[in-house]
Amino acid sequence: MESKLVEYQVDSKQALRILIVTHSPLSKEFGAGQMAINLADAFLEKGHDVQLWSPYPLPKSSINIFPLYENIRTVQKKIDQFLIEQQSFDLIDCPPVYITNQVRKSGAMLVARSVQPWIQYLFYDFFSSLSVLNFPKKIFNLLDICFYIFNLILGWKRSNLILCLGSLELAWMKKNFPFFDKKITIYVNALARNEQDLLSKIRLNRKHEQITLRSVKFLWIGRWASHKGTTNLIDFLIERTRLQPNDSFTLAGCGDSPKDELPKQLIESGQVKILPTFTRENLCDLLENHDVGLFTSKVEGWGLVLNEMLESGMLVYSTYAGGAPDLWDYFQESLRTFPPPLDISFLNLKNKKFDLYYKKFTWESIVDTYLCRVSSNFNSK
Repeated sequence: MESKLVEYQVDSKQALRILIVTHSPLSKEFGAGQMAINLADAFLEKGHDVQLWSPYPLPKSSINIFPLYENIRTVQKKIDQFLIEQQSFDLIDCPPVYITNQVRKSGAMLVARSVQPWIQYLFYDFFSSLSVLNFPKKIFNLLDICFYIFNLILGWKRSNLILCLGSLELAWMKKNFPFFDKKITIYVNALARNEQDLLSKIRLNRKHEQITLRSVKFLWIGRWASHKGTTNLIDFLIERTRLQPNDSFTLAGCGDSPKDELPKQLIESGQVKILPTFTRENLCDLLENHDVGLFTSKVEGWGLVLNEMLESGMLVYSTYAGGAPDLWDYFQESLRTFPPPLDISFLNLKNKKFDLYYKKFTWESIVDTYLCRVSSNFNSK
């Protein structure tokens, strides 16, 4: 099965030949895929020659004991085979765990760009599900994690530049891997310009003063996983619906798993609505028809849902995770600490820093900063 390849051709003698590798399917329905597409489009607008590569579709798994090992080896073989058939690139942007010697030899500048704090994810999920009953199985899981981390560190070592997603990951990397300090830097996440325009219209039409006259409509968006803070979300949801029975919740993009963990009466009464999946086309309706966004992650890369909720004019209650500390300076009125109080104030939510926000949180700006750091790193060699 051939890997999916999207190629952009630009007629420009000054254009860099760039390869962007993503571990995700090339679709905006997937966070990492969305980022890769937005990054490629921004490079294209700058006049560069960009190829966007994904290993999908992947073959069906043949073993289940070491899934991380199997995934890494499969993708590494596919990208090596792809690069053997290509001319060299001026710049290769690749998840560090997939950086092989062939990847290293195929680009003048190699950027290991993070999209998730994988080490933190893996260990959080490992320990959160550890018990006496599953301990023997967890030994194999731990070996699998160690193999993943080995390849991750090897990829960082082979790269010229390491891009951390947000200030939290940057601080974590500098603390835990100080020997990479000279090539560690930061980038931020953002929505595509057309999506930002749509959310601006929702924000301008939002009427906060009408919310106190009816129930508060809460919205939580995300994959149903322990590191997303689902336990804290459920505890808050149960307590809130007991104290404020007129309030309602929508859990979106979470699959059917919440049905097994929530009291049935909350779902049957309509106080809690579960939307297992939704498309990007449905996102604006979700944001427009809810008042308060919830972000409960304990470990997070940079969930774009924070940007989406805030740009749509919602009041958001968030844990200190993902892009929250990076967004705080721009949304001091509307970005607050989770959990929400019993009496929520919707006063003074008009944000006055959107001009500053859009100077930094656009892919045009991200690419300008990206290329500046690449150039600085290259010239220092």
